[in-house]
Amino acid sequence: MKGARDCKTVTTLILAVLAFFVFLSIAHIVETNGGKVDVDRLTIATSEGAVLSAKLWRPKNASAENPAPAVILVPGGNANLEYMSATSLELARRGYVAIAIDPFTIGRSDVIQPSPDLGASSTLAYIKQLDFVDKDAIGMVGWSAGVGRMNAAAINPDGSPNGVKALFGFGAGAPGDPELPINQGFFIGKIETTYGFGVEKQRDINTSRAFTAGMQTDYVEFATWYGDLANNKGRILYTGWTGHILGLISKSGVWAACHFFNDALAPAPNSHVTNFIFGWKELSTALAMVALVVVMVALGSLLLKTSFFRPLLKTDKQVIQAQGGPVMWGMLVLFSLFGALIAKTAVYNGQQILNKTGFLQIANVNGFVFWLLCLTAFSIVLLVARILFDKNLDKAALKDHVRTSIPDLLKSLLLGLTVILFAYFLVSLGDQFLKISPRFWKVQLNVLTPKRLSLWLIYLPLYLIPMVVFNILQTSAYYFENRPRLFRLLVWAANTLPALLFVLYVYGKIIFTGLTPITNAAMSRANGSMLDALLLMLPVSFISTGFYHKTKNLYIGAFLNALLFAWAAVGTDLITFLG
Repeated sequence: MKGARDCKTVTTLILAVLAFFVFLSIAHIVETNGGKVDVDRLTIATSEGAVLSAKLWRPKNASAENPAPAVILVPGGNANLEYMSATSLELARRGYVAIAIDPFTIGRSDVIQPSPDLGASSTLAYIKQLDFVDKDAIGMVGWSAGVGRMNAAAINPDGSPNGVKALFGFGAGAPGDPELPINQGFFIGKIETTYGFGVEKQRDINTSRAFTAGMQTDYVEFATWYGDLANNKGRILYTGWTGHILGLISKSGVWAACHFFNDALAPAPNSHVTNFIFGWKELSTALAMVALVVVMVALGSLLLKTSFFRPLLKTDKQVIQAQGGPVMWGMLVLFSLFGALIAKTAVYNGQQILNKTGFLQIANVNGFVFWLLCLTAFSIVLLVARILFDKNLDKAALKDHVRTSIPDLLKSLLLGLTVILFAYFLVSLGDQFLKISPRFWKVQLNVLTPKRLSLWLIYLPLYLIPMVVFNILQTSAYYFENRPRLFRLLVWAANTLPALLFVLYVYGKIIFTGLTPITNAAMSRANGSMLDALLLMLPVSFISTGFYHKTKNLYIGAFLNALLFAWAAVGTDLITFLG
């Protein structure tokens, strides 16, 4: 029976590895449009003496004899180039050369003194040198803060165009000077979280002064051209039922970008292409992420069968069964409400506090870590209150539940490192041969530069502490030995509800009132962090409950989750320049 279980685990591991590469291969086929587009990762040497990371989509029919129009795509905030991949691949399918960048300090680009364009100017200079690019048909896309970076590169200090014919803004920007000879388009989602423009309600964006002035009308109709398009003074506004981030992977948003450049830059060389396939790429990379989590769980399970790691199995340890009464539900509700209520304050102030250390150099991660540490402190309060007032709690069993040894802790950490290194090896292979990494919407398991690897080691302890405390609380409060699915559901709820309640408040207010609560940096950063939490808590809950149910050792899952969480956190986000 034991041999059969081991054989099943080996089979699961092999199938999960195969699935990982199959899903990444499907994503690669989509990105290359079935081999009709060349996709390459590249580095651009810039005038600052730094290296800029980029990804190029080149239609195979683009050549020196048949140059193609080109579009540069610039992400914003803490986002890397994969945020722009859906639009990039669809433009390339239609015959445009597309190049997306990691702005300086983001993703795999160098960390240098910040500039307004963060590398967009160097990319524009680079693409003008390519013989397969039509120099008279260059456009740019900016998302969020990327709109400002795009404008800094496309518009000279004297207000004249820098060889760019068309600009498209996702979730930010406004036409400005109606006489600027650059065609401009904007996509603003109907549940856009960061785009008030002073209007009373988001749905009144048609009458926003920022658009009516630039388009010289009292009311802006969506998907309708204003101004003189023939003389590069055209202006157009698009919308869809999307938010700030979701617009980048929505059909309405990607369609708007394709429609805009067909009119404003150059007619699509492959104008017969009217369908969209980018969703298959998003789905495939998400499924690759799922497969990678299965790989980690299966590999960890196999390692626990070896003589070296077998002492970590604590199946003879007395478990603490969940009571299912008011104490359990009360803890779940209090933890969820506390996490949601402090999200804005903790994320924003956490950045202000931890940024001052100098060595914690990722502001967005600093806010998220601080929020987790606040939840950790509250978890300890709940645990102490339970010890003091829960008469049904077996305190001796709880003490035994937490007890471990230094060798066992080190072995648990080593097991987690082994699993993560294997996962990193698979991700590196996928990136090397398929030019793509597993990604689920905002969360990407990216290949790390040396700088980001050092930050991973620095941030790791800050994730280890919350994950251990959460596992202590959750495995002692929600564990049902004979109902593993209920256990997993309760742990998922405990991990996810704090972020989910905050996100429901944000988007619920927009949908039902038309008003956005995201009117400052604190709310914007908290919203982004909570969206990250919603996604990352899925594998975290699966890993922690799975390993505890098998081993009765709460530290294995906690350490593996901390390693995974830290990897996802430091892989992309903007690094603060401290030179």
